[in-house]
Amino acid sequence: MAIAGHIWTPFLLSSLFDFSKGNQNNMASTEEGLIPLVSAKKCDNGIKAFIRNNGKKLYAGHCITLNNDGDGGAGLAFYQPTRMALDSHCTALIPKTDMSRYTMLFIAMCISKQRILFGHGRAINASRLRIFRLMLPTDDAGNPDYAYMDSFMRDKEQKMIKQTIDILCKRLIISNITGGGGNLLHVNWKEFYFTDVFEEIQRGKRLKKEDHSNGAMPYVSSTALNNGIDGFIGNSEGVRIYGNCLSIANSGSVGNAFFHQYDFVASDHVTHLKREGIDKYAYLFMVPIINRLAEKYSFNREINDERIRRERLMLPATENGEIDFAFMSSFMKDIEKDILKTTLKHFKTRSNQAITGGGKMEVLFRP
Repeated sequence: MAIAGHIWTPFLLSSLFDFSKGNQNNMASTEEGLIPLVSAKKCDNGIKAFIRNNGKKLYAGHCITLNNDGDGGAGLAFYQPTRMALDSHCTALIPKTDMSRYTMLFIAMCISKQRILFGHGRAINASRLRIFRLMLPTDDAGNPDYAYMDSFMRDKEQKMIKQTIDILCKRLIISNITGGGGNLLHVNWKEFYFTDVFEEIQRGKRLKKEDHSNGAMPYVSSTALNNGIDGFIGNSEGVRIYGNCLSIANSGSVGNAFFHQYDFVASDHVTHLKREGIDKYAYLFMVPIINRLAEKYSFNREINDERIRRERLMLPATENGEIDFAFMSSFMKDIEKDILKTTLKHFKTRSNQAITGGGKMEVLFRP
């Protein structure tokens, strides 16, 4: 059958791997140590504990472990990168040919997709393992397309790395601003009404889905994803267009705030917040502080025009009691610099690992 441009074919698992059943069957005889003990768990890559070498066979890493039975874990497969001990309820799948870890991650995923065939009443025994057939993408010669599997999983990893870095960067900012960093750097904090902070507070205008026209203008609504952008439209009449400001969701994902350096059409589910004369860094400083309003609101309690004018923000203040926008801007510039350094260092490492020789990439990233 054809899936995602590839022909998928069944292969005997025994044609790709040698099998070796685990031998750790007495937890009472194990002592705590540094060697991972892989069992028939459904989570944590199957790792049950960390033990000392008790004289039983240890298994080299760079293999796949398969749960033979267990509490709902039968048929689950995990890639194991390091040396390990193996529970008697698991089988090690040792590749017969060279496979990258990305290829084995792909194969482990495919094995796990077929776990529905097994369960408490039908464990994976030696005879069933010998006839187990696995669906894999094939190359033009009808062999498993290891190159495609490797490329597919590398791409997945890069996307996950990027998402993780984005999440950690946001947490870093929130932690620095609201968890001590900003408070330690600036001793004078004060509450300000939204109307003191922003000169313009206006809700967007309703635009029904069927009235959207094709275009390139971001349409910001109450989604908590993609900086609040819910699509792109071409409408220019009967709408409200804002730019270089914040938006806050007044319904839906209530309390989620985003900075928009570009022009956008605002739906009636968001309110735009603007103050002339401040830069993007001051806006970005306020985003995680505004986001904390989400704790007060929900689908049943929206942020209407009256409520937002009563809301207050805790912000750094000057000696004269005015909002210290200069500090906010400087603080976020330092945060941005730290994030850029960390991100560039990370991607330099990842790129050097992926590129043989890496000479040109070294020059590109050299400080």
